[in-house]
Amino acid sequence: MGGGPVLVVGCASQKGGVAKSSLARLLAREMAAQGQRVLLADLDVRQATSLEWARRRAEAGLRPELQVARCETVKNALKQARQAEVDCLILDARGFADAQTLEVAGAADALLIPSGLAVDDLLPSVRLAHELTRAGIAPARIGVALCRAGDTAGEIAEAARYVAEAGYHCLPVAWPERAGYRRAHDEGRVATEARHPSLRGRAEAFAAGILDFIARQPRLKKDDKHGRS
Repeated sequence: MGGGPVLVVGCASQKGGVAKSSLARLLAREMAAQGQRVLLADLDVRQATSLEWARRRAEAGLRPELQVARCETVKNALKQARQAEVDCLILDARGFADAQTLEVAGAADALLIPSGLAVDDLLPSVRLAHELTRAGIAPARIGVALCRAGDTAGEIAEAARYVAEAGYHCLPVAWPERAGYRRAHDEGRVATEARHPSLRGRAEAFAAGILDFIARQPRLKKDDKHGRS
């Protein structure tokens, strides 16, 4: 693959602790497992948690191998993606919303915003989506992923309804909080590589919803006002 237009997916959040980087890594691994050449750009150059995770993954010899780079700017990430001739660039934004968040959203064909189920998590996530749409980002490009969720179907449905009523797409499967997922991340793995089959199955369903959402997004044109310059 490679040589064609690069698919760009952004992962951004209004606050930390909502599994944004875990989401970006999961997506990178799943797309690489499909045979795509992927670059995961860690834009949080101070913490560089995705870069550190990639080192653990490489040391463990896990497959597929993933390209992860520390990038200070979105422009630099796009440049590295073109030079590496990848099929997909995943932008792991900083753990808080700032001016760069709009750059990530503007460059992305699809933007994922992770959120917990509590109103304290949902409200900032929806506010971020509103800020981005007011800045010109199409609402249809934004997908809210319910992460670190419990098992209460009613609570998950209520959170999904909150997102939908705000005008945004909520991914169909929630990603629960489990010790097995945390251990997988510690080992350089992603949720779909967790050791317990039931955890892998739940994560695979969650990932499938993400991939379907991304596949339905039209590619941005280069001359789009908020496209890639």
